Amino acid sequence: MKKVVKLVSILLALMVFVVGCSADTEKKSEEKNTSKQDGSQYINLTMIKPTTINPILNNDKSVSYVLNLVYDSLFEFDENYNLQPKLVDSYNISSNNKSIDITLKDNIKWHNGQSLTASDVKYTYDLIKKNTDSSYYSLVSNISKISVNGSKNLTITFKDGYAFSLETLIFPIVSKDKLDNLKSDKLKLASNNLIGNGAYKIKTYEDRNYMLLELNKDYYDLDKNNNKKEVYVKMVPDNESQTEMVLSLDSDVSRVTLGSISKFVDNDNFVINKYQGRNYDYVLFNYDNEYLKNLDIRKAISFAVDRNSIIKDAYSNRAKLTNFPLNSTSVYYDNELKPLSYNTENANNYLKKAVLSLSKTDDNKEKDTTDDKDNTDEEKTEADDKATNNKENTSDKKDDKKDSKDNKKGRYFKDVTNSEVRALLKDVTFKIIVNKNNSERVKAATIISNNLEAIGIKTEIKDLEDDEMTKALDKKDYDLALIGCELPAVSDATYIIKQLGYDDKQLDKYLNALQNANSEDEIKSTYKTLQKYVKEKAIFISFGILDDYVVLNGRLDGELICNDFNVYRGINTIKIK
Repeated sequence: MKKVVKLVSILLALMVFVVGCSADTEKKSEEKNTSKQDGSQYINLTMIKPTTINPILNNDKSVSYVLNLVYDSLFEFDENYNLQPKLVDSYNISSNNKSIDITLKDNIKWHNGQSLTASDVKYTYDLIKKNTDSSYYSLVSNISKISVNGSKNLTITFKDGYAFSLETLIFPIVSKDKLDNLKSDKLKLASNNLIGNGAYKIKTYEDRNYMLLELNKDYYDLDKNNNKKEVYVKMVPDNESQTEMVLSLDSDVSRVTLGSISKFVDNDNFVINKYQGRNYDYVLFNYDNEYLKNLDIRKAISFAVDRNSIIKDAYSNRAKLTNFPLNSTSVYYDNELKPLSYNTENANNYLKKAVLSLSKTDDNKEKDTTDDKDNTDEEKTEADDKATNNKENTSDKKDDKKDSKDNKKGRYFKDVTNSEVRALLKDVTFKIIVNKNNSERVKAATIISNNLEAIGIKTEIKDLEDDEMTKALDKKDYDLALIGCELPAVSDATYIIKQLGYDDKQLDKYLNALQNANSEDEIKSTYKTLQKYVKEKAIFISFGILDDYVVLNGRLDGELICNDFNVYRGINTIKIK
């Protein structure tokens, strides 16, 4: 594939912030707790003690969430993970995806009253390029240069054409006037980073203690329903402290992990905002296994696995069932595509088909068929087995016989006996590996094992420690692996699909077409084809996107518009009861 694939592999790591800080030697009793004393006056937040509040140099996600209130970016993702202009008034993408002309909004001002200009954007890009450890460095790796064409106009030129280049322009813009010519150590000082361009201004900053934000009355996008409340941000040593401060009512709002959310359920003191995160869980097939190279075997497994039960019983309904590594709210996700849903009759029928296809003499290779034929076979078999439509069933049965006939033996899959299936599976035991420290996936592995045993496929589950799991994946010492990843910041699933290990020229063709699409409509069309193909080939088993949570103190009235990039969006409209 083209050089752009290298870009996507870098983008996968985008926005994975390093969470940590230096040891906290202060006693909690000695820390100023303004939030508890003045709780009615402020909306109280927390963040881990920052090493810097320069948004380009910060590498802590909790700090980034707060700084999103102070700094805006050219574009941002909305609550559905779809891109929206922020500081941008208009833009035009070249036909080869190699440049973007941007016009900034006229009414953008820094918190000191100066106008934000195209030079600030260029300076921000240059600052990121100089700091390779910046969380935003991956975003600008494909940018060749930024040309300033007046105070509000700029042209961004890219090294390679890439369909998702616009989505990489989500880094916060900092002030050239305040930071230019400062040495690296000075760039990190809080005193040099008190001027932003966002909805909130930094009113007070006390190092390693707290930060006080006030609403920016001159903000270009100020909501008329704003609450005018100041935001008090307490600095704490770690994520656990953030959760504990919400529980003790010392903090009003905090992002809470899946493992901690049970502490807040059924507690009238709190309101839980649930939103779709970017952590994605799925099952990986080992294509070194000759059985798993067979399409019929993979479809049998796919139909046998009860994904709804996994979401309900393993994930406690705290995940969104999806069929592809995209947020289900994305404009590129195909919600109309019918998945390979749990159906033991279909699973058993595909095992019978596997008896025929694996008995062929062409080195047991999976017979490749056209996209439409594969799709027709699967959908018609399912319709036939369910007998939901007489007319459809009649034609399906004919097509089933046509598509399922073994040309050499003149047999149909329905002629295959159960004893032949048992003979096929007699020496087959699939090894399922899972990280023992992930309780949801461990439960999911048990459900999958039971599902496969129910259709006659033997399994063994290996619960592994972190390092053991990594080694097993590297050595491909598994048949099925329950794993997870963070979706990349851009809406490009190419890297994840490539990591599935399915070697297929047609798949590569679709992925290449996706990355080189020249319009949103072309991306949508290509994604639709790609998602259909991945389903037809049963390339992997998708569980879904894990839910994320923000907990609000019950004294607040309103709802945040969250996504994984910005958990405090809409806080300026939250009221205090």
